[in-house]
Amino acid sequence: MAALILIVDDDPIQRRLLEAMGRRFGYDVETAESGEAGLARMEAAELPPVDLLVLDLVMPDLDGMGVLTRMRQREIRIPAIVQTAHGSIEAVISAMRAGAHDFVVKPVGAERLQVSIKNALRVDALEDELRRATRRRAN
Repeated sequence: MAALILIVDDDPIQRRLLEAMGRRFGYDVETAESGEAGLARMEAAELPPVDLLVLDLVMPDLDGMGVLTRMRQREIRIPAIVQTAHGSIEAVISAMRAGAHDFVVKPVGAERLQVSIKNALRVDALEDELRRATRRRAN
């Protein structure tokens, strides 16, 4: 079964571009047009779990940094790749400190996005295995 990627971006053109790339890479893809909608989808227990988040940092209302903060508060452990058209060192540092696995600048190239997705999913799988091994050892 393919990993499920959730794309959260307020720009409909950007959402469609990222969705097309994700599908071309062989992943299942869903989209959300806002930070609130993205959080609601990640917490929807009745739907398939989200494996990876591609998150725009600059959105009205709840922006990407706010989403990352709420994910940490609610203990939502989904790897996030953040993206913005306004790439600055400060934004990169803030996003990584807030829990992002990687950072890409819009418009992201297909090859760069594919590498970022593969790396984030691989790190997440390793962290899951480490958590399981730690639990087994504790019992």
